[in-house]
Amino acid sequence: MTTMLRLVIVATTFLLMTLTGAARADVLFITGGTGADERADLQAKEKDYNLKIVVAATSGDYVADVWVVIESAAKKSVLETKMDGPILLAKLPQGTYTIKATYGPSTQTKSVNVPAQGLREAAFRWPVAR
Repeated sequence: MTTMLRLVIVATTFLLMTLTGAARADVLFITGGTGADERADLQAKEKDYNLKIVVAATSGDYVADVWVVIESAAKKSVLETKMDGPILLAKLPQGTYTIKATYGPSTQTKSVNVPAQGLREAAFRWPVAR
């Protein structure tokens, strides 16, 4: 019984970490930007990152709750998270990555070359806001 209880606790913890985005590779990142002050704060931090992802509706309105998966050229997932706002900044090793962004039922995919220095931006837009 004790072993079974431990297994249930471990499985539940893993599931919660995965669903909340807490189970991530060693990638430094931040996400947010739901208000003007938060966007300004993120903009001030851009120099510390080399990838910026921005998500919005085609109307220009920002969206949130976008699920992002970043994969290396070797198809290894390096980051999976749900964006808390329209902006995600990440510090990745130099290389080519595939970004999959899912908003509602629609997934968009882009390939980006992330530099060692400087900032690469990837923008995703969906036809309508939910």
